[in-house]
Amino acid sequence: MHIVIVTPGHPSHRKKSFPPALTAPYLAALATPYAKEIKICDLAVQPFNYSAALPDLALFTTTMAQADHIFELASYLKNRGVKTILGGPYATLAHNFDPRIREIFDTVVVGEGEKALPQAIQDLQANQLKPTYALPINSLDGVPFSRLDLLDHTRYMSTTAVIGTRGCVHQCEYCSIRDIYGQKYLKRPVDEVIEEIKFQTSRANLQWLDRKLVQFWDDNPAADLDWFHNLLEKLIPLKKWWLSQMCLNVADNTETVKLMKASGCRGIFIGIESINSEILQAQRKEKINIIDNYKRQCRNLLKHRLCVVGAIMFGFDEDRKETTFDHTLAFLNDMGLTLLNDLIVTPYPHMDYNRKLAKEGRLITREAKYYNGYTVVHKPLHMKSSDLQKEVIRFRNKFYSWPSILRRIKKHHISKVPEFLIWNTIWGKNNQAVIPGVNVDKWLAHLEQIDT
Repeated sequence: MHIVIVTPGHPSHRKKSFPPALTAPYLAALATPYAKEIKICDLAVQPFNYSAALPDLALFTTTMAQADHIFELASYLKNRGVKTILGGPYATLAHNFDPRIREIFDTVVVGEGEKALPQAIQDLQANQLKPTYALPINSLDGVPFSRLDLLDHTRYMSTTAVIGTRGCVHQCEYCSIRDIYGQKYLKRPVDEVIEEIKFQTSRANLQWLDRKLVQFWDDNPAADLDWFHNLLEKLIPLKKWWLSQMCLNVADNTETVKLMKASGCRGIFIGIESINSEILQAQRKEKINIIDNYKRQCRNLLKHRLCVVGAIMFGFDEDRKETTFDHTLAFLNDMGLTLLNDLIVTPYPHMDYNRKLAKEGRLITREAKYYNGYTVVHKPLHMKSSDLQKEVIRFRNKFYSWPSILRRIKKHHISKVPEFLIWNTIWGKNNQAVIPGVNVDKWLAHLEQIDT
């Protein structure tokens, strides 16, 4: 069987993607026992090849914002006799909301793929394919190594990504992790993680950064500190660098931070979400993110020469144009964040918030491509939609302006200054310019018309 896996990847204004989306290489590993040939098409770094030989089976994964293009490609292949399967976050969250999913795809894998995808392929080979497969797992023991070898590593800044844990122990209101995996937290055996890191970083013909840098495809590997410390201790002899997402409160444990540094951690990605306590409480995150601790926690990480990349969201009903943006900028500058990803609250169709906004007449559009985290799709309570869009753009420009950079750089160790400046130069460009199929200027004009 010839299989192609199509993923939208991570569109970027940069020449190379960083990092690659791990979903496609992992799906390839699950499908390998059933395939004579497997190829990955990452649309973030290469266009779809319409002149290539047709596969027997095409696997697709997508987010909501990128679904239009993925569905177009799936329809093209299905109309030519190719069997199509959709999996991933949007398939799981929207299979009961988006009618196109049932219309276009021969089957849908809901939730985790370790058992479901092999079963679907076996049933396809036996001409017994079902419309839906949902087979959750309760262990990450023995999961296969991702087929990173199928990626063209020259198109990425680094390709080495691995899974350590899956899921999250928290129940934040805005988050879809529990809807995708269920309320569970799975940990892979540490020795298996280490073995995969050794394997992936020793692949042939890799560039230097592929061999040196490991990216954990985890939501919060530090949720179980015993497991996390075991991993860190076994990473130390490997002399690698690594990055991961986790909660900022990891900085409260100095032993953990020292181990992170010793094991090669270069930085972490954290969800700040807001500096408004009312918002954190409404989003059920007030026990995880304690605003009074933000600055101390961030500075503890910076003191140990670890970069801190934050994410924040604007557009909650408690946000106000007059105060939110300027106060947040001053606060984040004082924290000394290395980098920031500023996003707009996005009420995805599976969420109660979406239904609430629809009932109140506050949804502006249901068109999937605008649900990307960078364009406004709802009417906030205390500001115009167009003002929210403009303020978020202005906020990003201010955060990456020289006055902000100079304020934040003072919080970093002198040895980190060159790295800090390089990353701020790379990340400072506006991500809104590369949203597939979306012209933000035209969308802003549309919002202004609505607001009048």
